[in-house]
Amino acid sequence: MERIAQTDPDEVTALVAADLPEETIDTLLAAFEAAARETEDGNQFWTARELAVLLGYADYRNFLSTVEKAKTACRQMRLDPEDHFVDVTDMVQIGSGAKRERDNIHLDRYACYLIAQNGDPRKRPISFAQNYFAIQTRRQELEDEDGVDFGSLTENQQRLYLRNQVVEQNKLLASAAKGAGVQNKDFGKFHNRGYQGLYGGRGVDEIRSYKRLPKRAQILDHMGSTELAANLFRITQTEEKLRERKIQGKEAACNAHYEVGLKVRQTMRELSGIMPEDLPVAEDVKKIARQERKQQRMRAVEPQQRIEQPLNEPKATVPVEIDLTKDLWKYALLVLSVQPEGEMKTSAMIEALPDYIALPDEHLAANESRKDSKFSQIVRNLKSHKNSKSNFIYQGYAQDIRGGFKITRKGLDFVREYFKDRA
Repeated sequence: MERIAQTDPDEVTALVAADLPEETIDTLLAAFEAAARETEDGNQFWTARELAVLLGYADYRNFLSTVEKAKTACRQMRLDPEDHFVDVTDMVQIGSGAKRERDNIHLDRYACYLIAQNGDPRKRPISFAQNYFAIQTRRQELEDEDGVDFGSLTENQQRLYLRNQVVEQNKLLASAAKGAGVQNKDFGKFHNRGYQGLYGGRGVDEIRSYKRLPKRAQILDHMGSTELAANLFRITQTEEKLRERKIQGKEAACNAHYEVGLKVRQTMRELSGIMPEDLPVAEDVKKIARQERKQQRMRAVEPQQRIEQPLNEPKATVPVEIDLTKDLWKYALLVLSVQPEGEMKTSAMIEALPDYIALPDEHLAANESRKDSKFSQIVRNLKSHKNSKSNFIYQGYAQDIRGGFKITRKGLDFVREYFKDRA
């Protein structure tokens, strides 16, 4: 699935349908890999003349017209083409030991991607390059942005990473869908259409039933990394399709989501033959997150270090006794510091905090005058008392967000200092 994540679905369809049986995906992949060169600094690049041959251009002049289109696309992205397309002069042998100058262009991965995007997808080499460079460019962007070597992560760490990516990308998809005319009451249908395309006509309820998940289970929380990658692909490409094609209307947006899901499904059939509904059900990612938070350092640490270094915090097996009135907010920050995006619902915090702090039985017992316990009410007071000068939200350690809390940079700094010597 790493090979299809973040690839334009129209390009994938062209790749699957293209007629060049003597060339497999693997041999084409090897050809592009072999054509890559490196600068003295270790940066990868391709030359325009070699890329033209790989993309099936017999006439280099025709290829240069595609390069100009790619440069225009680069400018439209508010990027400087000179950062990605570098004009150079080669010295080539012309016989009898003589040499002559020949114009060439050094292209980074993004330039190759733009060239492929502006080529003719009916050609098998072009359609493959669109797929290949889109994948590789996005993977490099993720490493540059997040500092995470995805290939080095365990399956559970990949699941956590991808699940968090899905959350963020779904926000962008929702924004694009709203811009296309999908109203709040229509979002259930809109999301279901994407699932139906990807899962052979099955919506959320049917997927849940097919995979024998509990009635209220979040299906995304029970997906392995391969299935999450397929859904991330579906989400990102639908968002891009809605925006780039300026799709308008609820039905048109729903149909676009279905079409993208269907093309992802076609790609999975081509590459592995395993359909997403038949991938194994995984343990609830929320449980994995709780396990990880007990081993990772707080979010202030660099991402790769967060993965590799255990969090120096009180262990769930040895909860500490604290003054709930004075110190509960400190442990609330500790729990927030290891959550995706530093955010957490109040109900989830109520569930998580007893892993770290010892609570008397009377605090856990249900309050006769309320439906919750005394302890849960104390946690809720962290939010309801936010206007008190002694409150951690008022003091800037956390933010009040809908349904819960979000830690601030000041809160992360506090956690780092306060818990560094506590075990």
